[in-house]
Amino acid sequence: MNFAEDFTEFIESRGFRFERTNNLFYFPDREITIVLQPLNGSPIWAGTIAKEHTAPIYIYEDRWYTKGDILRKRICARLGEFTSIFARKCVIEKISGVECNSFMERYHNYGKARCKYSYALRYKGQTVAAASFSTSRPMPRVINGENIVLNSYEWVRYASLPDTRVVGGMGRLLQAFINDIHPDEVMSYCDKEWSEGEAYIRLGFQRVEEKPPIMFYVNKVTYERISAQKLQRDKVFRDLKVTEDQYVAICNMGSAKFLKYCGPLLPNNIYLCST
Repeated sequence: MNFAEDFTEFIESRGFRFERTNNLFYFPDREITIVLQPLNGSPIWAGTIAKEHTAPIYIYEDRWYTKGDILRKRICARLGEFTSIFARKCVIEKISGVECNSFMERYHNYGKARCKYSYALRYKGQTVAAASFSTSRPMPRVINGENIVLNSYEWVRYASLPDTRVVGGMGRLLQAFINDIHPDEVMSYCDKEWSEGEAYIRLGFQRVEEKPPIMFYVNKVTYERISAQKLQRDKVFRDLKVTEDQYVAICNMGSAKFLKYCGPLLPNNIYLCST
């Protein structure tokens, strides 16, 4: 069974109503489009999808077979099957980097990442969402026409249980970090395989930059994914030979960069990245 057939069987087993055109699956009940990106085919980009197919989600074959259980739950949640928990009913706790990384490895698309500050939302003793943030970096900005340097932090990761919608979870974890650390600004990236960053906009972020797609090499047998950049600079892969019979090159969908100013109230709400 190939990737598209496997995906179709899963969707049919859940009883979701859909319309299919090759590797494009449209769900009219939710106005969501899921685009399959097989390893042996050309990628489908957002600009080539008809306008009536809104909110595209991109599922890559290697992810389907390495993180299948999580992806299935996330897809079901997007299509209306999820447990809803209100963040206000959760307890916020600072957690260790080890605990946060363990949660991200299980539930985030890209796994763990280096961070300085980590927070979790607990519901009845269970971690239902977590967020991690970096150390500070001095960043030049233009505010009301004046060049200044802000104390900037990156919001590195956010993840929740894949079959659970934590209503207000992102906002509550972000506010906990802001209350504790008092950053001048927070920066984050949106993975365009799953969204265009609407959640960041609702939290007061500004979309400031588009990041190009990143190339990866995927092992055709194990589906291990290695970024081309890591392959060049990481000594671990120094002796790895990437051949066409063993690996296939793919690109993700890129990302969007968002900034949120957290400093004193701006008279004219003018907050721009410096060039």
